[in-house]
Amino acid sequence: MYIVCKPLSKHFFLAAVVQEMLLHNRLLAKTFGPANTSPLISAATRGHTEVVKLLLELDDFGLVEMAKDNGKNSLHFAARQGHVEIVKALLEKDPQLARRNDKKGQTALHMAVKGTNCDVLRALVDADPAIVMLPDKNGNTALHVATRKKRAEVINHISQCFHFE
Repeated sequence: MYIVCKPLSKHFFLAAVVQEMLLHNRLLAKTFGPANTSPLISAATRGHTEVVKLLLELDDFGLVEMAKDNGKNSLHFAARQGHVEIVKALLEKDPQLARRNDKKGQTALHMAVKGTNCDVLRALVDADPAIVMLPDKNGNTALHVATRKKRAEVINHISQCFHFE
């Protein structure tokens, strides 16, 4: 079978290939590769929005709950990489995902403040404003991490959420 695609639609081509594979064997969505990465985590990390949406549509296996050995899930990785559309899709599938911690106790918000995309930060805080106050295992909130990383725009946004000015 040949799939014709335009250069601008490489993500749609990838989604079509993934869809074809899943039609053949849906359990492939549940597998982990050599780097202990599920297809959803891999797609979320790399910014493959159409593949993420496809996997979420076909999700009969609790894919959003799957995490690597370090406890990081697809939302952690998408947030860190600044993939706002993927963050929104994951939160739409499971709004409680914003509260999931990795083994260090960090939420996706802790990861987002390490990046540079404030739209991701807004999406996470809009989904659950209380996550701003959640500390990791060392007692650091996302505001602590943002301050340490010298992310002025992030600090301003978090401050405005709770009127810390």
